Amino acid sequence: MTSAEDTRKKRKVDKDLHREVLLDATASVILRHGVSGATISRIQEESGLSRGMINLHFQSKDNLIRELAIHMTREYNAAWQNFTSQAPEEVSTPEHAAARLQALFETDFSEAVLNKRSARLTFAFRAEPELQALGTGYTETRGTDLHDHVRNCCHVLCKACGTQGDPEKVAMAIMSLLEGLWTDFHAHPDEFSRGNAVEICQTTARAFFPGYF
Repeated sequence: MTSAEDTRKKRKVDKDLHREVLLDATASVILRHGVSGATISRIQEESGLSRGMINLHFQSKDNLIRELAIHMTREYNAAWQNFTSQAPEEVSTPEHAAARLQALFETDFSEAVLNKRSARLTFAFRAEPELQALGTGYTETRGTDLHDHVRNCCHVLCKACGTQGDPEKVAMAIMSLLEGLWTDFHAHPDEFSRGNAVEICQTTARAFFPGYF
């Protein structure tokens, strides 16, 4: 390997590391001061990097905050997709659909996915109208791959169980339950029971899909 190639690889590693440091620092500042209080000077102080480094990687503070929202969303999507991949790949049978919903319930309330940091950042972002310009899929769950996944499972299970009502509305009910339990955790993190949250989802699913939960 030539010294020029070594230099290019080192620059790539440094660039990626600086991006991660800035994203993590921005998250820490938002947790303490809110989105509106995430100033360049505070991000500089938290990260130990210069204003020029922020401009180099993100061009502006607003871009940095938007990139953090996108980064968090990708992490969340990767987490539930990785967890549900341990269940059957297809949702062609009600048994498979139920297994995938169960896997989703367990992952959505796991410590890795739902914690004080992730909940506070999620709700902080949702309170900022400017971030809605990111479009569907960022800082929300409606109209996302997650929503599609729940919808597909509900269609299969509703047909198998003869469930009364529109499968789309059943899917929205389950999505609303997940959202509501995240809100409960955000409001009462020290009293929240992950096991109870999973059981609440199972009880609701059992009412819609008897025999599968």
